[in-house]
Amino acid sequence: PGIDSSTGEVEDGEPAVFRHTLVAGSTGKGKTHFTKNILRQFASEKRYPISHHDTGEEQQQRLNLVILDPENEYWEMREDNEGIVNEEKVQQKLRRHGIKHGGIDDLEVFVPQVRGANAPSTMESRELTIPFEVVRGRPEMLMPYKPTEVTRGAIEDCINAYFSCFGQGGYPSRPTNRPTYTDFLAFLSKHDDEESRLRAENDIQGGTWSAINRRVDRDTFNAVFDQGTDFLPDISDEVFREGQVTVIPTSHLHGGKDSLAVLSILSYIIENKIDDYQVDPAVRDTPMLVAVDEAHNYFASADSLREEYILRRARVAVKQGRKYKLGLCLITQNPDDIDDDVIKQINTNIFLGLKADVVDDVPSIPSDFKKDLPNFGKGQAVVKAPDVEAVEVVGLPYCLTKHGN
Repeated sequence: PGIDSSTGEVEDGEPAVFRHTLVAGSTGKGKTHFTKNILRQFASEKRYPISHHDTGEEQQQRLNLVILDPENEYWEMREDNEGIVNEEKVQQKLRRHGIKHGGIDDLEVFVPQVRGANAPSTMESRELTIPFEVVRGRPEMLMPYKPTEVTRGAIEDCINAYFSCFGQGGYPSRPTNRPTYTDFLAFLSKHDDEESRLRAENDIQGGTWSAINRRVDRDTFNAVFDQGTDFLPDISDEVFREGQVTVIPTSHLHGGKDSLAVLSILSYIIENKIDDYQVDPAVRDTPMLVAVDEAHNYFASADSLREEYILRRARVAVKQGRKYKLGLCLITQNPDDIDDDVIKQINTNIFLGLKADVVDDVPSIPSDFKKDLPNFGKGQAVVKAPDVEAVEVVGLPYCLTKHGN
């Protein structure tokens, strides 16, 4: 349900899109094909009510669909499936059932710029710069590990001191218009002397100071932060825009670079959705569905402070998604790895074929289907949501948009 197009009234019921979705299936079971067909249905003129973050006034906005794409497949959704286009009988059947199909005109690709990584081929695309500014108020983003409490506290003190240079009443201003990672390192170098203001005020001794510098001076940070000119906060109204499908491919990123880039983008979305102070209106005031492929890489049990931070905020986001009009669609071959508190908040579960050992570890799989799921064919799935009986379906033999694989 959304806004009735004829009366402008809010339709009865709670939109399931903001109560989250899981699509799980082993490799080769048609997971991406199936997901594209589902996501295509959300690229529509449907509007949802959402309260303006400043005035509280209710607005009517279309959905912004954001897809984090690790395999460089979802940008194809801007193109028609030529097989469908050339088959009038197929098109008639889809129209009769109200199924949206064809390429999406309002689809934009934003490629994160990372040093040493070749951007994937996506036809038309724009650059996206992940700024060091995302660390402001989120010092855990610089902690892909678990430091001692003393080192953690000292790193947080250093980060807070640096960002105070760009505010009032803090340290002297820096020779740059905006915070950057390289300038942060220069700021630390300036305070290398143990008598410096930074170290004296925060009682940072020699051993701790050495640990700080080892922790924050990393090639991954250098490669990801501030690469390019299209900084995310500056172009957020173009990235997060009502009615648009936004694809962010990350197939060119690996290891720590992939983790830092994706978690930075996720944290930016989540924080600006659920916080109340100095939020980005492009995010806060737009209904959003965020689809995350290979979700087990980002929402699994935390092994570092950065992952703990993202999980902590994600748990809040999934609980308050209906309030802030934020839905998550998690796509994975390893649903058993996703954090339990996140999984519990997911309303709609779609299970394609899964290995027997995975089926045994996922409590949300309907018991009547546990024996059969390992033998499901390509495109065969079970759909389960609260208060309704589990339904077995077979996916369409064709994709509603282009699917090259």
